[in-house]
Amino acid sequence: MATTTRAQAWETYSARRRLVEQSFRSDLCPEAALEDLTRAMDTLVSQVAQRHLQSGLFCILALGGYGRREMFPHSDVDLLLLFRGEDQEAAEEAIKRLLHDLWDLRLDLGHQVWSLEELTAQGPDLELALSLSDARIVTGSAALGNLLLRDFLPGWHRGETEELRLGIDRLTRQRHENFQNTIFHLEPDLKEGPGGLRDVLAGGWLSKLRGEGQFVPYSQERIDAASSFMKRMRMLVHLVRGRNLNRLTYRLQEKIAPLAGYESEDDRMGVESMMQEYYLNARVIHGCCRYGLVPRRPVDPSTRIHLDGVSSERAGPIILKAFRDSMNRSKPLSDGARMSIARGSSELAASLRRHPQPGSIMELFHPRPGLYRALTEMYELGVLEALFPEFGGIKAKVTRDFYHQYTVDEHSLMAIRNIEELRAGNSGGDARFAALLDEATRPELLTLALLLHDVGKSREGHHADRSTRMAGAALRRLCFPAECIEAVSFLIQQHLSMTRVIFRRDLEDPRVIDRFADRVGDPDRLRLLCLLTYADIKAVGPGVLKDWTKDLLWQLYVSAYRKLTLGFGVDSVDEETPDLLFRDLPGDLDARDFGRFLEGLPLRYVKITPNSEIYEHYRLARGLRTDRPVRLRLTRDLDGYKLCVVTPDRFHLFARIAGVLASFGMNIFRGYAMSNRAGTTLDLFHFTDVRRRFALNPSEKQTFQDLVSRVIREERSVETYLKGKGRLMNPRFSPARFRPSVYFEDEPTQRYTIMELVAPDAVGLLYTIAERISSLRCNIDLVLINTEGERAVDVFYLSRDGCRLGPGLRQKLEAQILQAIG
Repeated sequence: MATTTRAQAWETYSARRRLVEQSFRSDLCPEAALEDLTRAMDTLVSQVAQRHLQSGLFCILALGGYGRREMFPHSDVDLLLLFRGEDQEAAEEAIKRLLHDLWDLRLDLGHQVWSLEELTAQGPDLELALSLSDARIVTGSAALGNLLLRDFLPGWHRGETEELRLGIDRLTRQRHENFQNTIFHLEPDLKEGPGGLRDVLAGGWLSKLRGEGQFVPYSQERIDAASSFMKRMRMLVHLVRGRNLNRLTYRLQEKIAPLAGYESEDDRMGVESMMQEYYLNARVIHGCCRYGLVPRRPVDPSTRIHLDGVSSERAGPIILKAFRDSMNRSKPLSDGARMSIARGSSELAASLRRHPQPGSIMELFHPRPGLYRALTEMYELGVLEALFPEFGGIKAKVTRDFYHQYTVDEHSLMAIRNIEELRAGNSGGDARFAALLDEATRPELLTLALLLHDVGKSREGHHADRSTRMAGAALRRLCFPAECIEAVSFLIQQHLSMTRVIFRRDLEDPRVIDRFADRVGDPDRLRLLCLLTYADIKAVGPGVLKDWTKDLLWQLYVSAYRKLTLGFGVDSVDEETPDLLFRDLPGDLDARDFGRFLEGLPLRYVKITPNSEIYEHYRLARGLRTDRPVRLRLTRDLDGYKLCVVTPDRFHLFARIAGVLASFGMNIFRGYAMSNRAGTTLDLFHFTDVRRRFALNPSEKQTFQDLVSRVIREERSVETYLKGKGRLMNPRFSPARFRPSVYFEDEPTQRYTIMELVAPDAVGLLYTIAERISSLRCNIDLVLINTEGERAVDVFYLSRDGCRLGPGLRQKLEAQILQAIG
């Protein structure tokens, strides 16, 4: 029979692979495609190996995924080349020639070469042992291969069962730790990440090694479907990327969603549907793997919560008591109890209609160690959705942006965990909020509100009103007292109010505090709302709740609490503050001239700025001269940098400074613009050096300050400079796909109009907005800047000729801004 040439073999393989990939794109069946790709690779390897195997010196075995017949398009080809020790010299020479032929085809080989005698004498290491668990013979000496697979490995596995189990357990935990022990990643790794295909293997290996039945809350059919989904996604990633890459990146999600059948008129909704399916399936796979990681050791029955069974008539009281006992006694449920609860959860809703248990439910939700674990287990076993079907509507619901890391349901559970950690004292510097929780009279209402605060996100649009209605209906169905329903409804309705105030309003303005305090109306409600806001922001993702955010939240709480209890005392503060400033005035400063500097500056500036900084600002102003019309000061603090610019008042000033900051890639998170009666403008910017330009090149600080000064003096055009730098400053991610919006709100006085803008974040956005404001001869008195992932939320206090903006001017300003950024 004629020998197939290497070129012919490759041509045959390539043609078969193209057909397989074409078929897969049509039917999206990963199992058939993986099997066909495996057969194609078997044929290729066998044909290339033909001329090297004539003497039967060695055997070629497929390992790992190739051995399991799961050959992904760009996976490594894992091979074991096995020979007898007596044939070592001739076998190694033949194997060397074979490997060169395979490398010439540019295959990504992962190969090992062993003699049977050495391998069986010393035994495989853990990695090879796991690969061999799926090994099969591709070609070569079948007798030699079977000596390993049939005669040696079964007995070796039996003798090393415990070592293998512990090794898999250790490797799996280490791998999970590399991914922060969570399935919730914006760009998940389909192979190695928790809930990925490696977890499928680990769970299967551990199940076999246990050699006994193990409870998992999912059917085998559901587990197989989850595994199939992950294989389908990995196939598509390989086909789209053309390489052995397994991360489902943010941009790749947009390309793969329509290929995977998630098509929608709104591309975002199609991607969100796909990622919702991903998290649902990852949760199943990770859950099964996690159950397998439980150490196999004799279990003392007294350390578990047991159930004799769950009757349909008393399902509600029995199941609720089991979880309460688990938390109160710090004992996990036994596998038998989990199985009984999973079977009885379908009877829970009917049982609670017959025998309402509002007191038991509230007791269950009381914050204490183990609450998050218990609620998570209730969710897995179907109990939580039986209690609150509304919560099932947000199951694995995805908010597609770079701000929210978790799905909506997990976000709600994580928020409850944040409250649990406060109760346990595990939150480090959050003692202020832990004290609030200790003072709360009904903290279970807080955790109930957190569970239900986002259930309205099951549909598009504003969710707070919808969540409030759905939560109220759920609590009435469960026969909660009216006052509890009203308290939970208030917390859900207002769950964004403190966030809006701290990020979008001036906390030093007593009218802002007055309006917020009037809305809350009660110190106990204020306490719970503050804790809810803390937990909600922290549950968005790791590191989202910054120290300065906590400080602002605490400042708002304290100010509102004083308003609700003792009154704000604005008048006395107005009178005392200047006295404190003059009393501490350094000897080199003239009191009368300093007083003239302060005249006309807003009181909030005196309140929020340390005296030492105010004196430095005055020194800058005192140094203004005709030949030196700009004075500035750049300082560093814990949150980043502060820039103070003092100069005679002029239009476009704020915009120009913002433009220079943008050109250097700085992230502005707060800005103030104010003028005194003498016409001296004081602009303050707080920003972070995201790219560490100042740290890596200290001379850049002086370059930056020189440019600010030259731009203000109109010696350089900031717009030209921005355009020249733009290519270097493109943000990592494309702007979010939503329309910018502008809202106006009048202050109670006649002085300011508040303009709130929500838009996709982009380089130079603040400069563009401020430039349009200045072009209409409007004054920027205060700017509050906040960025939420890809969303910029900027609030401007505006005036013109000392008054609010009229309706016509507002319309004109809105049109110009939207035209410029939209």
